[in-house]
Amino acid sequence: MIGAAAGVVVVAAVVAVAVPVVRNSDALTTEIRTAADSPPVPETGPLPAAVRQRWSAPTGTAGAPVEGSSAIATGPNRVAGLDPATGRERWSYERGNARLCATTLREGTVVALFAKSHGCRDLVGLDAGTGRRRWYRTLEVTTDATLASGPGVAVATAGDQMIAVDTGGGLNRWTWKAAGCRLDPAVAGQAAVATVARCGNGEIRLVMHSPYADKEPSVQNLPAGGDPRVLAAAERVVAVLSGAVLTTYGTSQDKDGKITVTKAGTVSDRRLAAARPAAVTDGDTLVLWTGTTAIGVDTRTRSVRWAAPATGPPALSEGQVLLAGADGFSSRPAATGTPVTSVATDAAAPAGAGLSRIGRLVLAAGGGRLVAYG
Repeated sequence: MIGAAAGVVVVAAVVAVAVPVVRNSDALTTEIRTAADSPPVPETGPLPAAVRQRWSAPTGTAGAPVEGSSAIATGPNRVAGLDPATGRERWSYERGNARLCATTLREGTVVALFAKSHGCRDLVGLDAGTGRRRWYRTLEVTTDATLASGPGVAVATAGDQMIAVDTGGGLNRWTWKAAGCRLDPAVAGQAAVATVARCGNGEIRLVMHSPYADKEPSVQNLPAGGDPRVLAAAERVVAVLSGAVLTTYGTSQDKDGKITVTKAGTVSDRRLAAARPAAVTDGDTLVLWTGTTAIGVDTRTRSVRWAAPATGPPALSEGQVLLAGADGFSSRPAATGTPVTSVATDAAAPAGAGLSRIGRLVLAAGGGRLVAYG
């Protein structure tokens, strides 16, 4: 009788544990709403002389909000694709048992990173047009993490490691760990995936890894006592700011994908001191944003070419730099900074908003809002 009673207690305990586990499983707490099809991306037309606010929706991100034919909005535990013309939600992916850590948009895919109690581990690739899940995987991390992306690759930075995955299928491209160091959020581009490693022995290092090849990165020691930040990893240049000094590193890759530094030069200008990691490049021009001003830097001559007021970071569209200002939007060549189009608006874009163009619309995401102008 005692043995039978013990058996009953064990079974009851198993049931009591199993029910909540199933109830809180990923499958039962994930809600996926997909669109039947993905509408074609409208051709980008000329900006009109004046635009008005068409619609507004909540969002938690401040990056360029358009991928493919969708405007992408985020919440504490969800990602959604909106119709850019109307703001109507076309699809959504929502996790009931996890929070959203970060998103990045690349080649028709929304890459979203979620965390439960054990860090930002759950990575999913969603079709930007329909919201259908393309792939799903976990990352071997136990901390918070950030996401960045370059052509064909998304990079998660968590603590002392970077993990690069293919945006098309979610498979690992490479993993790299900086033992004894803490990594800044990576910046990804065609030239390299670049970050600053801040190490326990006081050393500060610039790390430049191939976006695609599983090779040891190039590591450059940086002067102690500064607070260097990677601003851009462009086609051939990695830009690092420390104080008011911008250092540009020319990079190349050998046939096996190993990164080498070919040259380095500096630009010193007090206006650069407040620049943020939201730069764009066009040819030899790097356009930075300081929080109030867009600045064009010629990386070949290492000089500041122009400056213009801007309420948010620059975006590249149709070969022009798109800027938001207090009275509207403007587009200008990166090399000269001279406006070729000025667009008045009835409501200024949110401060610090990332910009995208789609059709004849401008979309801005920042300050908790996603706003369409047209």
